[in-house]
Formats: sequence, C-alpha cells, structure tokens
Amino acid sequence: MLYYGNQGTLCFYYKGLLISSFSLSKHEPFERYMNQGEAIIKASKGIPIKTQITAYTYFCNMIYNRKKNNQGIRKSDHIHFLNCITALLRLRIIENDELNGYMVFKYKKKSKIS
Repeated sequence: MLYYGNQGTLCFYYKGLLISSFSLSKHEPFERYMNQGEAIIKASKGIPIKTQITAYTYFCNMIYNRKKNNQGIRKSDHIHFLNCITALLRLRIIENDELNGYMVFKYKKKSKIS
C-alpha cells in the first residue's frame, strides 16, 4: 500500500520488491526518515558492527519473505524495516540502486478535467 503526503511519498525497496512506503510532509520530511538509520546505529553503541549488520540483514530478509509470500506485515515491522534498511544504507552494506534502497516520488497535484 502506498501512502501519499502533501510533499510526496518515500518508498523502500529490497531485492527489487517494494516493501514499505511512507508519506512525506512538512512534519515528516525526507531527512527525518533517513536519520533513523544513524539513530539506530548510535543506539546500538557497544554492539559489534558485524553483529548489527547480521541483525539488520536478517530482519530485512524476513520482511522480504513475508511480503513475497503475501503475508501480513505490521506497522511496527514497517518502521523497524525502515530503521534496518537505512542503517544498512548508512553503513554502505547495500547501495541505493534499482534493487535496494529508496525512491522519492514528489507530490503531483491532479488536474481537474472540465
């Protein structure tokens, strides 16, 4: 499901599959979502980076398999997926390309047909 905000939509892809979308607005700008990865890395201070990477990757794979098999995904899981994938992007484990990462769709006002 896509969520539209007045400034657009932020979509996250993993292994070529759309996993989550978040609305963009003045109260929830793009930077707020992208800073989640850095925040989770800082909150995990003291845990080895290799262990963090394994945990983030495992969770992303679990959500990917649930989405691929048309199983339900809770809102809290979407938020945790956001944290994990932005952390992997921040650590440069995955690259923001056509298969993995994010895509921003700007809001386009619909024209009225007379």
